[in-house]
Amino acid sequence: MVIHSDYPYPVRQLTLDGGHKIAYIQVGKGEKTLLFVHGFAGFLPIWERNIERLKKYFTCIALDLPGHGLSSSGDYPFTMAFYAQSIQEFITKLGLKKVVLVGHSMGGQISIRLALNQPELVSELVLIAPAGFETFTASERFFLGNLISSSVFNAAQYFRNWFNLKDFFFDLDEKEYAKLEEFSRDFYSLKDNPYLLKVLTRSSQSMLNHPVFDELNQLQMPVLVCFGKQDKLIPNPLIHHESTQKVAERAAAQVPDCQLRIYDKGGHFLQFEQAASINIEIYKFINPETFD
Repeated sequence: MVIHSDYPYPVRQLTLDGGHKIAYIQVGKGEKTLLFVHGFAGFLPIWERNIERLKKYFTCIALDLPGHGLSSSGDYPFTMAFYAQSIQEFITKLGLKKVVLVGHSMGGQISIRLALNQPELVSELVLIAPAGFETFTASERFFLGNLISSSVFNAAQYFRNWFNLKDFFFDLDEKEYAKLEEFSRDFYSLKDNPYLLKVLTRSSQSMLNHPVFDELNQLQMPVLVCFGKQDKLIPNPLIHHESTQKVAERAAAQVPDCQLRIYDKGGHFLQFEQAASINIEIYKFINPETFD
C-alpha cells in the first residue's frame, strides 16, 4: 500500500488483465459494500466526506478510473463501455458479490452502463448528479462534438478555465476550493499526464455519443437519484435552459424502482457540499427497514 498526502487513506493497487493498474482505497467492515465511482476529470478523494461517515456501517471502496488520479494511464479508449468493463473486472478480481454502486456525474453514467450490462453485480444504484440523464438531439450532439474535438477545447488550461471549479458548487468555502485545486493540479499537467487530452476528449465524446436515457427502464435494481437545484453543469448551459429539476424528474420517471431527491443549496458536487444529508439518504436507502 502507498501513503499519498492528497488521499484520505492508504492506496492499494489492483492490476487488470489489460495491464493497467487501478488505484483504490478500502475501509470499513460492513456487510454491504459501497463502491464509489468519481466523475469526469475526478479522483477518489472527492468521496472523503462520505466515506468517513459511511465506513462505520459499510465496507467502502473508492477507485480512481483509468487515466485518473493514481491509476495508470495509456492510450485507452476512455469510453463509458471501457470504464464499465474495467470496474466489472475490478469487482470480479476483488471477489466482491453484489455491490452498491455510487456514481457521480460521469461516474453515474458509467455505473448505469455497468448496472445494465451486469445487473447481477449490483444490488442498489446511487446516482449523484449523473451524466446520461440529459438528452440531446442529433444537431446538439453535432455541435457539442465539434466543440469537444476542437483544438481550443483540447488546450488543457483553457478546458480547466472553461469548466471553472467554482461552477461545480453552490457555495464553496475558499479554503476548500484551494484544497480541491491542489488535488487537480497534476491531472491538468500535460507533463505529468501525457494522455490528458485523450482522457478529456474520448470521455466527453463517449458520454455524448453513448447515451443511456432510453435504457433507464431496464434497470433491475432499486435506484436513488440525487440532484442539487443549483447544478450549473446539468443541463448543459450552452444549449439547454430548463431547470436541473426537470431533467432529473424526466429521467427518474423512466426508472422502474426509483427514489428522487432534489436538494436546495446544492451544486454539481452535491456529495461534497451536502455530505451529511447525502450520507443519511444513502444509509436510509440501503437500510429502509431501520426507518419503518
